[in-house]
Parts: sequence; structure tokens; C-alpha cells
Amino acid sequence: MRNPVRSTMVILCLIALLSPFFTAIAICEGIKFQYSSILNEGCDVYVARDNYGSNAPIELDVIGKLRAIQGVTGVVPRVIGRTYVKGKFLAILGISSEFIPSSIQVIKGRPPREKGEVILGWKAAEHLHLKIGSEFTIERSPRQYFRIVGLFRSPFNVWNADLLLMNFQDASQLFGIQGKATDLLVFTRPGYEQIVDLIIHISEEETRQPLLRVQTKGLIDRYSKRGFNLKAGVFSGFYCLVFALGIPAIGVISGFGQSERRREIGVMKALGWQTPEVLEMIALENLILGLISVPCIILAATGWIHIFNGAVISKFFIANLDVMIPFTVPARSFPIPFALCIMMAMILTMVGSIYSTWKTAIVPPSEAMKT
Repeated sequence: MRNPVRSTMVILCLIALLSPFFTAIAICEGIKFQYSSILNEGCDVYVARDNYGSNAPIELDVIGKLRAIQGVTGVVPRVIGRTYVKGKFLAILGISSEFIPSSIQVIKGRPPREKGEVILGWKAAEHLHLKIGSEFTIERSPRQYFRIVGLFRSPFNVWNADLLLMNFQDASQLFGIQGKATDLLVFTRPGYEQIVDLIIHISEEETRQPLLRVQTKGLIDRYSKRGFNLKAGVFSGFYCLVFALGIPAIGVISGFGQSERRREIGVMKALGWQTPEVLEMIALENLILGLISVPCIILAATGWIHIFNGAVISKFFIANLDVMIPFTVPARSFPIPFALCIMMAMILTMVGSIYSTWKTAIVPPSEAMKT
């Protein structure tokens, strides 16, 4: 209140520096949460052929061997892939209609039952100007004709704008893997660790086939979270440069090198203030400024996410996005982004001004009060 212009400039500087950082971490946490939710409603074990550490199509004959394992309650083949549909890059899911994930709710029409029938996310349908009854072909397999029989909505935002769902046979023909699946979804009773060992034993018995690649739900969850955290870490690493430039900026704005601040500290010293007391006052001032800036940063980042839909920053965490993002970007502001925002605001204000204040506070009052 004693220096409203300077205080306002410090708060505005913190908002400009930390809003992109808060926005990025909130989007990363939102995507990570939705991905974990998708994984939780899936199967227990994913089985595919191993191709130098990545998934390769697996023969449908393996289904019988997996179902014979005690503890296995079901094995579902599926085909997943990505291809262009009318110029838009979509994810393709081929699976029997009775095993469609429960989070996919058909809001118009019905699920696919016959050959060539598909359902599409409602956002993707808007983007492609398709509706129920529309027929189209895919360049990858131009002899196949598809007809939209339903539109679906999902709580997972990416699916609404990026997923085309069809029968398993249609998808296997589309990707040229008839008689195979990209992976097998294995459902088990609780305590399936031993089942994983049995599946690996089956793989070792097949001498003429590549090994089976077995991945549990927990393993995929750990690797996916590690990937998202890695992206967030890379973004934070790039942002360290911004922080490095922001600390001197905060120092200049908060009074470093300004005669007014030097005279103020000199008067305090002349009135009997000790150096620790001056530093305590400045620290309290910075604490208040930092706490005031946090709600402003959150409001600015929330506007960035909800009004501009996380423009620019979203592309860092979600691949294959257009300039105009076709779905609402998921975001979670609490607790991690909020805690990081408070911590970074405190670091920037404290480091940016405490040192310069200390340098001024240790000189004689008469020298500090010189203009």
C-alpha cells in the first residue's frame, strides 16, 4: 500500500511469468487423470507379439490358450490404430459391440452391429460434417465402405473428437491384419500376478513365433505417468530460462537500484532498524505480494484454458492437434499446479529482492539515503 505502482508491477510480472507455467502443469495433470481413468475401466493384462520392444499383431489362435488359464475370465481381441478419415487423423478402435467401453455412451443412433457400420465421436462428426446415415471410404482401404449408425459422447474429451469405433473384422481388414489382432485384452480374477507368469510360459513354449509381450494395467499406468511427467519436466526445464530472466526482472521492479527504495531502507536504519528487521519486513512484503498474485495467476490460466482452450501449450502434451483444438482440453488446477504456483511465486519474489535489499541494508544509513 505504501508503493502501489511498484506492487502492481510486481504482481503483473508474476502473472506474466507464471500463467503459462500453471496452464501447462494443469493441462498435464488433467490429461494424466483422464488417461488413468480410461486405463482403470480397461482389462487387467494386455497381450501382443513382441517386435523389438514394441507391440506387433497377435494371432487369434492364442485366445484359446489364454482362456484355458485358470483365473482368466475373458479374452477380447481388438484392433487399434490411426489413419486419416476425410483428411482428419483419427484413432480407430475395432472391437465387438458387446465389449464397447462403458464410458462411450451412444447419444444418437445405435452401436455398430453389421459389417461396415461405425460410430463416431460427436465432436469429430461436427468437424467432418458427418451425420447418422453418412457413408464414406478411407484412403487406406478404398474398397471398404463405412456408414455412420451412431454418435457417441464420452467423459474423456479426446475420444469425442478423435475416435472412430467399428467392428473388429472391419478394423482388421482396414489395417490388413485379417486373422490377427493388435492386442488381446485379458480379464482376470483378483491376484493375477501368477497368470502373467503362465502367459510368459506359454510364449516360451512357442518356438516358431516371436515372444508374447505381456503388459499389466499397473505397468502401463506407471509408464504412461512417467511419460506425462517427462513432458512436464521438459517443459519445466525450458521454463527455467524464463525463471532465470524473471528473477532479475522482479529485482528491478521491486526496487533494486532505485533511489526511493535505498532512501527508505536508509531512513529505517537511521531510526534504529537492524538489518534482520529490514530483511524481515521485505520478506513479509514479498510474501503478501506472492499470495495476492496466486489467485490472479490462477484466474489468468483458467481463462487461457477455458476461453482459449489451452492454445499453443496443449500441443506440447497432446500430439496431432490442429491450430483450433476440436475438444475441451482437460485440466486439473489442484493440488499440484496450485502448490507449484505458490512455491514459484515465493521463489521469484524472495530471490528477486532479498539479496538486493541485503546489499542496501548493510551500508551506512547516510550512504543509503544518498540520491
